[in-house]
Amino acid sequence: MLAAWLLSGCGGEAPTAPPELGPVTPEPTGRAGTVSVANHTAYDLEVAYLNETDADAPQIVRTLVPAGQRAEVSGGVLPAGLEVEFDLVLVPRTEDGIRVRRKIRVSIDGDWVLNVRLADESDPFSLEVASASS
Repeated sequence: MLAAWLLSGCGGEAPTAPPELGPVTPEPTGRAGTVSVANHTAYDLEVAYLNETDADAPQIVRTLVPAGQRAEVSGGVLPAGLEVEFDLVLVPRTEDGIRVRRKIRVSIDGDWVLNVRLADESDPFSLEVASASS
């Protein structure tokens, strides 16, 4: 009888599954970083974006990048993985107030440089923006 009782504790039941864990929050990938604009045109460039890193106090960050210059436009270090849309406005020196606008999205993973050029130096509407991590 004792032997039967001991053997009854040795299995016969399906193995129990490990306890279920809650959802796993993935670790942020990438690195925090800044965004700069290298203005390779003969015109000034206005850059703006909505910084929402503080959800309670979002702010518009504006930067003027003079012709032929490079400037940081992120207003400081941004967190890794943040999606940011930059609005770039070329300001040609014309009497009619023409402005040429382009938008570019960047996902922060280290430092980025947005290179701004004209495909045709005589045509401000040929504005091109290319991004590169640095």
